[in-house]
Amino acid sequence: MGEPQGSLPDLELVRKTQRGDISAFDELMMRYNRAVYRLAYSIVRSHADASDISQETFIRAYRAISRFDEQYRFYTWLHRICVNLCLNHLKRVQHQKLVPLPGTDTEGEWQDLPDPGTSPSDMEIRRDLDQALRKLPSDQRAVFVLRVKEELSYNEIAKMLGIPVGTVMSRLSRARLRLKELLKDYLPR
Repeated sequence: MGEPQGSLPDLELVRKTQRGDISAFDELMMRYNRAVYRLAYSIVRSHADASDISQETFIRAYRAISRFDEQYRFYTWLHRICVNLCLNHLKRVQHQKLVPLPGTDTEGEWQDLPDPGTSPSDMEIRRDLDQALRKLPSDQRAVFVLRVKEELSYNEIAKMLGIPVGTVMSRLSRARLRLKELLKDYLPR
């Protein structure tokens, strides 16, 4: 993920924002809004929560832009803010008991309408994968999403989460083992 062709590099937009140019930050938001939302949704598994976390990510980034360390990529810094917000959200949610409303699924979240081109078996696989991801501890889920979905390196994940590379590797290993166990019906025998 990087700057679109013909536009200013992220670092220049950061510097302009630091000098008070709000439109430069707007451009950064437009550039990374979808990626931040996808990351948040991949971790929290709720569209409403992912939307809120995405907005909060940009609010926090704007407030902290004066302290941005230029040795990092803006995208990586933004991802770290988002992941931290997701993990904090999951910790809060684990302490609350949700009561599903009528017309909602067991997680208390409205069912998504299926894509008209999606086969019933694909929908079932997606639903089962989503449920399996929800069952992972938040620290394992975050590492799994960052490695598998976001395709970040172990070093990038370690820096983003502020943990050793070995911890990233062990959390990823545990997440894969747990998912393998939860999704054993889909694995070849």
